[in-house]
Amino acid sequence: MKPYLAIGAIYRNEARYLREWIEFHRLVGVERFFLYNNESTDEHTGLLAPYVADGTVVTEDFPGAAPVQLRSYQHCVETHRHDARWIAFIDVDEFLFSPTGRPVPEILRDYEEFPGVAVNCLQFGTSGHQAPPAGLVIENYTRRLGLERKRTKVVKAVTNPERVVSAGKTAHYFIYEDRVKAVNERREPVRGEFSDDLAVDLLRINHYFTRSQEERDRKLAIPKMDTGRQKKLEGVERRDAKLNEAPDETILMYADALREALGLDDAVGAPAERRV
Repeated sequence: MKPYLAIGAIYRNEARYLREWIEFHRLVGVERFFLYNNESTDEHTGLLAPYVADGTVVTEDFPGAAPVQLRSYQHCVETHRHDARWIAFIDVDEFLFSPTGRPVPEILRDYEEFPGVAVNCLQFGTSGHQAPPAGLVIENYTRRLGLERKRTKVVKAVTNPERVVSAGKTAHYFIYEDRVKAVNERREPVRGEFSDDLAVDLLRINHYFTRSQEERDRKLAIPKMDTGRQKKLEGVERRDAKLNEAPDETILMYADALREALGLDDAVGAPAERRV
């Protein structure tokens, strides 16, 4: 039987975070990952090898510059159109879950009449970390942008790949057959990469937008993989301050289970070897 929910993502030099991201999404109901490697030079291959061996992860080397992300999404849809009922297209710094604690597939079963579900992304900042700390991303970064801010209306797509015509102009949305729109959790149509209103009662994405200050600085120096545009430096300090304006520990309902899945030693925060 094909997986009900999969994730499609492109990554570059994310080995530090891949296991946490994969194991978290397995906890919330993701069964398969279609991962596109964009010229990574870290130890990602060895880290992913056990997941590739047991069929959890399918990898593809996908070199090139922008719009490489959009091309990888198009390749994923065309190659895996019939390999999962839903494919969520998110990044490795984004964590999809339901604040209700229900499995994401259980939520999605109520939206099967639609070609896609647009999920709002809540944007998290550094939480005061200058350098990358040990431990879990979901535990280390617990401060985010206020819900009244426009950026919270950014969405990412969970698609029915059989109804996708093409990726959109950015990595946030897709074009569906007959130009039918995706909907948010309230079944309201969503056009493009922003929703009209914020809806995060049933589904949400925590986007760890900066992680630490050091990682934020490196991120600013790299053009975006979907559009190739350089990230704006003007006003960035003010923006980053806003990213830490509100506490949010909703996702920590998964922390204990995630630490167990990763084999983390609570005393030192070090991952044990994954057993397959």
